Amino acid sequence: MNKKEELQKYVEKRIRETGIGTPTIEQLNGFLAEWMQIENSRPIAHFDGYSPTQMQQIMHNLFGENCPVQLANFVDEDCNSVPLFRQIKELLEIIEKEENLKLTQTGNLPPRIVKEVYSAGAPEPHIQSGIVKLRTEKDSVSVQMARIAVELMGAVKKRNNTLSLTKKGKEFMKDNRKLLSGLLIVMFTKYNPAYFDFYSSENIGYVGLGFNLVLLHKYGKKDQKDTFYSDKYFKAFPLLLGEVTEGYSSQEEVATYCYSYRIFDVLFYHLGLVTIDERNRYSPNHAKLIHKTPLFDALFIIKPAR
Repeated sequence: MNKKEELQKYVEKRIRETGIGTPTIEQLNGFLAEWMQIENSRPIAHFDGYSPTQMQQIMHNLFGENCPVQLANFVDEDCNSVPLFRQIKELLEIIEKEENLKLTQTGNLPPRIVKEVYSAGAPEPHIQSGIVKLRTEKDSVSVQMARIAVELMGAVKKRNNTLSLTKKGKEFMKDNRKLLSGLLIVMFTKYNPAYFDFYSSENIGYVGLGFNLVLLHKYGKKDQKDTFYSDKYFKAFPLLLGEVTEGYSSQEEVATYCYSYRIFDVLFYHLGLVTIDERNRYSPNHAKLIHKTPLFDALFIIKPAR
């Protein structure tokens, strides 16, 4: 039975129940609204049991009052456990101390500041291994993320090639929990994970970003391959596969690499939400195992699907 037939049967049923002989347009519209509400409240398998209404909240009102994904009532100790939080706090403290932090001619943070901010965060393999020498802001993903975050949060302003704290930034500095809340909100609602790579799709990972929190909450207690999560993500958002234009591998493989890098290697890793165990990287037996950290449950509350 298709949706049109289902709707027709529902309206006929409601007419019988109400005893209406010939319903008015207003009554028919009322039955239609009822049916739409029922449809939007039904659990959907490819949304991992969440209804269309719940997914709308996750996608367009993340952390809002009616959203299944909420920020938890975390404490100062939790704040300091977030690598990216430590980095933005370090950066803001430096700017506060210097009042006007002079940038390089290219508009980047000075090398000495880059090293200080980097050291407060999670280690980056390419830097730790010596493949990349940390000299400029562009050498470190996490330092760039910290810079992007404080700007998206409205905590700093740039004028005459210098950075200074805004009134909002000064308020953030007084309250770690407020600062971390601001960080999490911008990283999941304003930040685009596509910033640090050259994949053809700008929407993979960015669309339905909050849904990844749902998946990690539900399945992250055990080691899961990154492909486990990417499969579920692309079942929810299959049209994103069509945005992949790279030809060096299959569309699904490229989409998985893109998703895994953006969500796990960059965003979740630098927020301290996951551990990553990558094995046999350059062999056919390559596997990337993802595990949720205890910090995740301290930062987020995920309500179950209805």
